Amino acid sequence: MKHLFTITLFFICALSANSQISITGSNMPASGDTVRFSNAQSTSVGNYTITGANYNWNFSTLIPTGQAIRKFQASTSTPYFFYFLPPQFGEKTLDSVPLPSLPLGFPSISIKNIYSFYRKTPIIGTTTSFDAEGLGLSLSSIPVGATFTDNDELYNFPLNYLDKDSTTFNLTTPTSSLIPFTYKKRGYRITKADGWGSITTPYGTANCLRVITTQFSIDTIKINALPAPFNKFGFPNYERKYQWLTLGEKIPYFEIIGTLVGTNFTPTQYRYRDVVRTFVGIEEPNQQIALSVFPNPSANQFTLIIPQNNQAVTGTLTDLQGKIILTQQFLKNNDIVNQHQLNVSDLPKGIYILTLTTPLQKQNLKIIVQ
Repeated sequence: MKHLFTITLFFICALSANSQISITGSNMPASGDTVRFSNAQSTSVGNYTITGANYNWNFSTLIPTGQAIRKFQASTSTPYFFYFLPPQFGEKTLDSVPLPSLPLGFPSISIKNIYSFYRKTPIIGTTTSFDAEGLGLSLSSIPVGATFTDNDELYNFPLNYLDKDSTTFNLTTPTSSLIPFTYKKRGYRITKADGWGSITTPYGTANCLRVITTQFSIDTIKINALPAPFNKFGFPNYERKYQWLTLGEKIPYFEIIGTLVGTNFTPTQYRYRDVVRTFVGIEEPNQQIALSVFPNPSANQFTLIIPQNNQAVTGTLTDLQGKIILTQQFLKNNDIVNQHQLNVSDLPKGIYILTLTTPLQKQNLKIIVQ
């Protein structure tokens, strides 16, 4: 009888050690939370696309290259406290946004000190969603708060295996004679839970739900100092995140963030929940050179948007066998948007690899000629 009890207890423990979980609002960050994470070296990640039911993801070989802390602050302790009130809370997400240079004679513009503001909805009762409710930005040194007229629901609850939803969002900064430009962000988000099981990283092992969330948005900037129709330009901002969510860590146990051009996903950051570590001389350069390449696929030409801080960029187009098809230099220009064209009208239909290089960076992009 004792032997049978021991066997039964063993199977119960084995089952509970790798059981399917459900993510709710209580598993999301709240005002006052601070959570440490490490950035990982891209070559240490391995295959992250495999998924399914009761799958064991093993990322124990991740090599940390640096650390940071995500701080979720009460709105009253942020630089934009007069725009956002509790229970909204903020997190600094970017120091600055790269913008094109204006022609000579026009004032320079900048977007700096960017905060995202969140709220669990509803305020009272069971949380049904975790929303991004607005952005705090310093527009050419003027602090501005912009709220979503259509909130960006980052997660809807409860979030379970095979759940999928699509939500829209819309944000516009205030219009004022004191602010030199207007920033708009409009689009939609698709979130799907495509796997569950356990995940192992250098931080430990935990039961998890694997979630893919993809943001499709068009960001538009209207510059008041320029005459129409040259005062407005928009660019696609497609971002995808592979996330492994757990019950107790508030942020993803592991997260891969990157840009999406057509069906081509280019990771730009790998980060995982971690303990305090000491680093000695480990560094990995940013792999993103082009902010956007569109349309993709294309039959005639591709447009590349490259940050103004990049000087000369060399583009090499190869086929899938590695044969070089063409090489082109993309030099910094004086356009409002530093954009360039790649003519492919004479090429056969198919898939090609566009390699962009600078003295310090390299980026590979898959493009499709149709």
